[in-house]
Amino acid sequence: SSDLDTAMGDESLPPEELLSVEDQHETSEAGSKSSDDMMSQDSVDGIELVEEAKADEDGWAKMFIWSDTETVVARFDKVMMVTLQAITEGKILLTTHGLYFRQTGNVINVMTKETDQKEKQGDYHDQRWRLSRLTEVHGRRFMLRAQAIELFFSDSHELFLNFSDGARDRDRFYAKIRNSCQVPMLWSPKSLNPRVVFKKSKLSNLWKKGIISNFEYLMQINKMAGRTFNDITQYPVFPWVLADYTSESIDLSDSRVYRDLTKPVGALNESRLAGLIERYNDLVAFGFSEKEKFLYGSHYSSPGVVLHYLIRQEPFTTMAIELQSGRFDCPDRLFFDIAGCWRSCNTSTSDVKELVPELFTCPEVFVNTNGFPLGQTQDERSIENVALPPWAKGSAHEFVRIHRLALESDYVSEHLNHWIDLVFGYKQRGAEAEAAHNVFHYLSYEGAVDLDKITDEVDRNATESHIQNFGQTPSQLLTKEAHPSKYPGHARWSPLIHNEEVTEHLRYHTPSNQVGGKKKGTVKGAAVSIHVLSDFVIVVYANMSVGTYKFSTSRSGSKSPFSFKLDKHKGFCRKELSSSRNAIKRGSAAPSEMESNKSHLSVGSHSFGITIGGEARESIRRKAQQSRLTSAKDSLSTAELHASIVSCGYWDDTVKVHSVDGLKLTCSDTGGHRGPVRCLALGDDGALMVTGGNDATCRVWVVDHPDMAVALSDGYVKTALGEALDREKQLICCHILWGHVAPITCVSLSSDLDVVVSGSLDGAVCVHTVRRGTYVRTIRPLNRTNAINAARKITLHGTGDFCVAMEDHTLHSYTVNDVHLASTDAGEALNDMLITSFGSVLVTGGELGWIVCRSVRDLLVLSVLDLSRQGPIRCLSTTPDDLNPTPQYLFVGSDDGTVTIVDEDPQSAERSETVDFNGRN
Repeated sequence: SSDLDTAMGDESLPPEELLSVEDQHETSEAGSKSSDDMMSQDSVDGIELVEEAKADEDGWAKMFIWSDTETVVARFDKVMMVTLQAITEGKILLTTHGLYFRQTGNVINVMTKETDQKEKQGDYHDQRWRLSRLTEVHGRRFMLRAQAIELFFSDSHELFLNFSDGARDRDRFYAKIRNSCQVPMLWSPKSLNPRVVFKKSKLSNLWKKGIISNFEYLMQINKMAGRTFNDITQYPVFPWVLADYTSESIDLSDSRVYRDLTKPVGALNESRLAGLIERYNDLVAFGFSEKEKFLYGSHYSSPGVVLHYLIRQEPFTTMAIELQSGRFDCPDRLFFDIAGCWRSCNTSTSDVKELVPELFTCPEVFVNTNGFPLGQTQDERSIENVALPPWAKGSAHEFVRIHRLALESDYVSEHLNHWIDLVFGYKQRGAEAEAAHNVFHYLSYEGAVDLDKITDEVDRNATESHIQNFGQTPSQLLTKEAHPSKYPGHARWSPLIHNEEVTEHLRYHTPSNQVGGKKKGTVKGAAVSIHVLSDFVIVVYANMSVGTYKFSTSRSGSKSPFSFKLDKHKGFCRKELSSSRNAIKRGSAAPSEMESNKSHLSVGSHSFGITIGGEARESIRRKAQQSRLTSAKDSLSTAELHASIVSCGYWDDTVKVHSVDGLKLTCSDTGGHRGPVRCLALGDDGALMVTGGNDATCRVWVVDHPDMAVALSDGYVKTALGEALDREKQLICCHILWGHVAPITCVSLSSDLDVVVSGSLDGAVCVHTVRRGTYVRTIRPLNRTNAINAARKITLHGTGDFCVAMEDHTLHSYTVNDVHLASTDAGEALNDMLITSFGSVLVTGGELGWIVCRSVRDLLVLSVLDLSRQGPIRCLSTTPDDLNPTPQYLFVGSDDGTVTIVDEDPQSAERSETVDFNGRN
């Protein structure tokens, strides 16, 4: 049996309160009521009796390991599990701890509508999802009927269920989950109504202030409006944002290169629109009622549209072949030219499609990496890869990079609300839609037809076929008011280095009265790690002491844009256990290999991390989405009073946790590592941590979040290694990551991407998933010699790009899909590096004492700041994104112990003490 485990939850809700909310579900099918409140107490009692009678039928679920306290909650006999490629008929057993699914009927191919003979009835494939991993639940439609639900789990699994008996079963299932099951991580709203969920989310406020990106906001809106990656008929929809696909270069500050976001695609060409309006006005004469009239016979999002764009990557290739009865469509109709596709969307009366999110994130969709025989067009043009605009310079990665920058541009930010009004808002339906020329076929709208009332089988099949194949309009999130606009650029937050041009206007400040510095009588060693909190900056020095500095912005009446003052300075307890040369007691013997900071055993930025704890961070994230930002920021400041420093590089081979306040040791654990723990990295969520050891393994830990630790591991299972998981432990190791054959030297992870990249002493880079601990691939950066070339530093960004610095001073940039972007000679040994918030600029610091800004895509130098008077640069850090609207700064730790702070010159004046680095490439 397959164990597809699950996740977690939040406070319970009386069934009648939950269902009274769902009674407001205005998007239910016509004539249907979302209806647990219609159930009498007698019927509920009857259901309970039936459940007891069926208790002996649950033996199949007992094949899984159950918790000692796990009991049956409810059974649902007519359920469909919907995935991208198939619909499986089955039944569900819901228990206090898990959700069990057994196939009882056919497995229907989504594209061919045929029964899969390999999955015929009787060949049961039982599955389980652990409810300890459940994080979100959203109401969904299936065939335009609001009787489905989608569950999201902390280990990145998703589950789409359609309840064949209608909304009543769906609502009862959700009520049981919230009231009778153990779901500690569930935090989504109690309502399944998309409009209620959107209204309560407060995401619009975060977007308006620039706290979340346009891409992230569109993804969240799609999610709340019922769009899903599990149903090809309701795939997420994104807008065309550019209109120039023919120029040699593109200027994203020029409004003329953008598409008009106030109009639907079908209304962009006025001459075409005039013809469509004429046809629209004549439809009554051809027997169409006012309700059935439409401007556009096709839709901006449908299965055919999705497969058109994604045909070069599986499983969409297989689905496209199935749609065309076992072969590829005519080459002339496939997606092979982005400019031609845009031209068709502006001229053809049957082509008004928008885009899918992959065109902003995934270069692979433009490249035939699998070598499929797509053929040639009638004019003998090869369509292996998609022809890109000249400004993309023939690179799919460059196209996606610019396309994403265009999506986040000022123009799109200021006009995106108009497109949201058309697709998700008040211009989606009714008089406003007609005035905006935004009227599609009536069968694409929710509530337009009640399939249960169609008695003629031919008519019913035709209606179902139209709904499945010709597009469905998302749930309407705003019905009366317009979506608010985003604040203008100067009024919203943006990261310090939000584009490549900013690097030319960076300046630095070295505050006085620091612990470090060459003029100090007591040498504390290099500043090896810096961590920025709301009101404090934590600096760790090589002698294992910690300086806490009060930090605040003070723009008025001061020459400096900030205040940076030492608050206290104290050493770690038991710091003599550290492998840092500066921390060893005078006269103690030390191995020769740790005599300098070049040693892999020396401490550095890779040895420390700071967190307020995963549970506290998760709570603050929820508040940020459900209340005003100011309260969330206040909560963050309060939580930081209990922050902890996580560190490695000790002779007792442990990972240790110290409180920031007092530096008291609160936890020490090996996590099963055999030998020294060389490096660690904490995720942005504050809960996930990955360590790399001398034993050639990485370990995934959960920090101070027992619910997540239970979710990511078999939390209630006793094994040969010992008792069940101890929820009181601050550090819990959940996964071992295999793949390396040499000691780990560097590691970096992205919680959002759910990916960790790690480098080893033999130069190999391994890619794993974090929450499931799955090996993905090994990448071996180019080696100029046959000598062993260790990976020295590695940094990963949420876009999927990462950079790795090697011991031979070479620097490489890759994607996690093993696409090599660029390589160069850094000209120095790099001690730390990071990729800035928008993912386009790499900042490095090394032995030369220079801050070097490079473009991630080609590693060409953009600018340099000379800090060599403080010695080699040992660490880099920026103000975390989640501290906005606080301005972002770059903090630099040097070998003499000083901290330098970098910001943008508001007057765009010349940078202080720069050097020309143009010749180094």
